[in-house]
Amino acid sequence: MLIRLLILLMLAPCAAIAANVDQNSHQTVNTFWVYEDPSHHFNGQTVLSIPDSNWRTIEKGNINLGYRKATVWFKFNLTNITDAPLSKLLDINYPLLDYVSLYALNGHTVTTLMQSGDSLPFSSRNINHPNFVTEITLNPKTTHHYLLKVRSNAPIQSEIKIWSNNDFQSYYRSKASLTFLYLGILLSAALFNLVVFIFIKERTYLVYGLYAGCFALLMASQDAILFEYVFPNHPQYHNWSQLILGCAAISLTTLFNLLFLQLNPRGKGRTLYLMSFIPIFVLLSAFAFSYVFAIKAALVCTLIIIPVCFFIGLRHSQGNINRAFCIGAWTWFIIGIIIFALARLGFIPFNAFSNHAIQLGSTLELLTFAVALARRLHIEKETRIQAQQIIIDSSRQSVKLQEELLHNATHNDITGLPNRNNFCKWLDKHLANQAPLTIALMRLSRIAELDKTLGRDISNYALEQFAMSLNSEIQTLDGIQCLNSQESFYAVNLSNSTLGFALQNSDNETLKTLLLSLSETLNHPIIINEMEIEPWVITGYACYPQDGQQAQTLLRNAGIAVENASNAENQICSYNQSIDTYNEKRLLLINELKAAIAQNKMTLHYQPLINTQTNDIIGAEALIRWHHKEYGLIMPDEFIETAEQTGIIQALSLWVIKNALQQLSIWKKTHPDFLMSVNISAHNIQDTHFIEALSFLMSEQQDLAKNVILEITETQMMGDTHHALKNLWALNELGFNIAIDDFGTGYSNLGYLKKLPANELKIDKTFILNLEDDKQNQVLVQTAIHMAHNLGMSVVAEGVESERCHNLLKTMGCDLCQGYHFSRPVPADQFDQILDKAAKT
Repeated sequence: MLIRLLILLMLAPCAAIAANVDQNSHQTVNTFWVYEDPSHHFNGQTVLSIPDSNWRTIEKGNINLGYRKATVWFKFNLTNITDAPLSKLLDINYPLLDYVSLYALNGHTVTTLMQSGDSLPFSSRNINHPNFVTEITLNPKTTHHYLLKVRSNAPIQSEIKIWSNNDFQSYYRSKASLTFLYLGILLSAALFNLVVFIFIKERTYLVYGLYAGCFALLMASQDAILFEYVFPNHPQYHNWSQLILGCAAISLTTLFNLLFLQLNPRGKGRTLYLMSFIPIFVLLSAFAFSYVFAIKAALVCTLIIIPVCFFIGLRHSQGNINRAFCIGAWTWFIIGIIIFALARLGFIPFNAFSNHAIQLGSTLELLTFAVALARRLHIEKETRIQAQQIIIDSSRQSVKLQEELLHNATHNDITGLPNRNNFCKWLDKHLANQAPLTIALMRLSRIAELDKTLGRDISNYALEQFAMSLNSEIQTLDGIQCLNSQESFYAVNLSNSTLGFALQNSDNETLKTLLLSLSETLNHPIIINEMEIEPWVITGYACYPQDGQQAQTLLRNAGIAVENASNAENQICSYNQSIDTYNEKRLLLINELKAAIAQNKMTLHYQPLINTQTNDIIGAEALIRWHHKEYGLIMPDEFIETAEQTGIIQALSLWVIKNALQQLSIWKKTHPDFLMSVNISAHNIQDTHFIEALSFLMSEQQDLAKNVILEITETQMMGDTHHALKNLWALNELGFNIAIDDFGTGYSNLGYLKKLPANELKIDKTFILNLEDDKQNQVLVQTAIHMAHNLGMSVVAEGVESERCHNLLKTMGCDLCQGYHFSRPVPADQFDQILDKAAKT
């Protein structure tokens, strides 16, 4: 009874600091009570009689007591905090402890769970594993008490982890895979170097192969792999293998250092040569003294010899090509050995990092020396190749040819400047810095004319002269970017007529001033065969990042700008989306416009034509609208040009005329003289098939033709005059009235106007919008009205927005008016309301 009470009193303070165990993958025991028994007197039952004051507490997961002659006892507790019994594995994860005993305490009963150790056969382990592992069962909501007895000539260090069976297997399976991978790398390196030695008879590879092999076996012994698989029933062989392999690895290390740095054993390498024998004496000391003495001596020897080898090599390798590799390799290895040795001696904590420090250091050391030896093989190979002079000369010629091909692929063959591909690569690298940049393009607009009239040689010469002038002039510009400093290239040749350069961004006004000055300088005549050729330079530019963030995008947008430069002020144009007719929206509209016409998704709005004198509505102009599902209402300005460029304009114009005729037939029933004005394109009157299609459309409603006015702009009429005039007369013969639209905005030949079958002249709204306040416009409009009346045409004024303007036009004798003052363009049903309202007044 007294013994039971004593046991309960001793375990009571421990129960409050038990390790909680649940269903998680693993837990680490972080609290121990430690007692050292130097006389090895106690057993699992009697040690419990030691007072609590004699036990010291360790509150950390890893234990590292270093070398201890005494038997060390550990108490720890495990508490199952779940509502179910748990079957766990208790893992003492340091395999080099000589004797290990684990006891479970249940009241005054002490039960032996495990008696094993590194000095006992491997079969003494409860579970076939390098660590000391046993199964335990934890009752629900119960604290269990354990005793651990350790006695060892090796350092007393370990961690105790509680695992579930599956997680234990998974973890150590992965760890074993990495360990065997590491050993495989070492043994492969050893075998490789031994094979190299067999072929080239270089002792360095022999020593390195032996060193790598010994080191691999030493690491296998440290992880108890040799013990488990080679001599499981002979623990003494296992212990001696560590001493023998460790001494061999140290000795071979010094010899390899000597050979690798090519030091003379009788000169600078004498110290290294003599130190290679020290591990042999350490090994022999095991027989003279004891195994434990030899193991400690080997560790101390490692801590001394390896750094000494390092510093001797560092000192005597001045000018040696292998010096950097030697320093790097041994630095890694020394750090790993020092960390491992200090952990074994108990100076630093024992953990996964310190326990594997040598493996990590040796892996890096191995890779470094492998690279160094490979480099040596490479150098030897290069030395042999250099003896083959003919092959080298041939190789040089090949390289020269490749350089010429590369130059031709990246430079223009006429000007010698970098070409588009070269510039794109440079631009991609520059844009990676995200620095603002302007790409300016300058085009010789007359280069094609020179090519056709004077020949390719002359046009090439003009391009070359212009390129030389441009590359010279732009070098002094602020912010100019040099594309190739070795060749002094600042300009690039992007096509047969276009060159470019890159500038750091400045404000837009400064940039335009700079480009204008440059353009004026370059626009001086080029002298060719005593002829002065005007280059007619036009300029376009785009800026990063606002106009594009990729090289190809910037060049594309700068190209669009230069295409529009001929119509820009001073022939200098900056990119903006309004001039970009090749954008994504345009491509989408091209595809969808056909479908919209075919599916009758377009609509017509109508704007009244007003008799200027009587204010009566005498007709309407049909204006197309497109209600797009994504972009909303799209006005004609956004898709007419696209329709003209893609050929869709023919179908579009026919759709407008067909639907306008249908509405005209309705309104004509109540307004017999009602006029319907419809816009057609120059592409329509150039196309004979359109005239034929329109004739077919009117075949069953010929009586409507006299009520239809076909409008075509003044500028479009001045295109292919002969063909256009012929087709206009054909339309007139079909009964259509012809109107000259936007009169005053083009450059009409008045002599040509009188040949047109035109019945009506529409004065452009730019002259009408501020007519009441602009005296010059009043003179021009009055003149146009008199001229039209003299030619037998009626006059329509577009853009009337005020009663004052309306009254002024009435005074001038204008026949018809049209504009927002009367009505905006509206759908047919709303136009009906306008007609009804007009009829009532």
